[in-house]
Amino acid sequence: MWSENRVLKKISAGQIPYGFEIMLDSPRIVEMVGWAGFDFVQLDQEHTPFGIETIENLIRAADATGLTSLVRVAQNNPKDISRVLEAGAHGVIVPQVIDAADVQKALDAVYYEPKGRRGMCPVTRVARFDDAVWSDYLAWMQREVMFIPLIENASALESIDEICALPGVSVIGFGAGDLGQSLGVGARGLAEPIVQKAFEKVREAARRHNVVLKGMPVIGDDPTESVRKLLAMGVGMVMYDADALLFSRQCRSIMGGIRSLTEA
Repeated sequence: MWSENRVLKKISAGQIPYGFEIMLDSPRIVEMVGWAGFDFVQLDQEHTPFGIETIENLIRAADATGLTSLVRVAQNNPKDISRVLEAGAHGVIVPQVIDAADVQKALDAVYYEPKGRRGMCPVTRVARFDDAVWSDYLAWMQREVMFIPLIENASALESIDEICALPGVSVIGFGAGDLGQSLGVGARGLAEPIVQKAFEKVREAARRHNVVLKGMPVIGDDPTESVRKLLAMGVGMVMYDADALLFSRQCRSIMGGIRSLTEA
């Protein structure tokens, strides 16, 4: 009745799950990503105007093509986390966590008692609007739903071991751009030595606690070469690119070529 989490399945098999960030309100794009062979989509609420109805429709498109749907919520808000999971997401990505207590707050919003404090309701899409299947849904949720905190705040670096040690944290994300800003060196991400040092600290903590590290290519670099570097650095989950950025980049490239025909 419920689909498997392809990210968790690949990780458990020692393989790399590849995903695509969705920042455009188009179920068709989600379908294209799925049919292209990606494993997951990251549906972005942090930097888009997406409301819960939009998220639910994008999750439907992901379900239709076998994609695992992960939602990056706008903030660490229990109600926001609960609502995207009730819409059917396989997991949530929480930005700007600051310490282990902040991460635990998010975990409490993901899981039901006794593991968490999430409020239950069987009249939701994920529970098939059917209280008769609630126990089946709970079993699926405990097995397939995941939570990913984003390490992109300097405060989180100070408690990275405590964060990685929390039950329920099996994957962490590294946000190089925002972390660079938090560390006072701007938004050049991994191009900055201090951000590289922070990455090493996070990577080593993840390794000590058997946590998978999620990363994405450096904006502006050749994407394939950047992914190769990420894999060499020990990243075990890759979010490849964003639909809006890919389309915008291609439009600019096309226009540059067209202009060269008439603007000598």
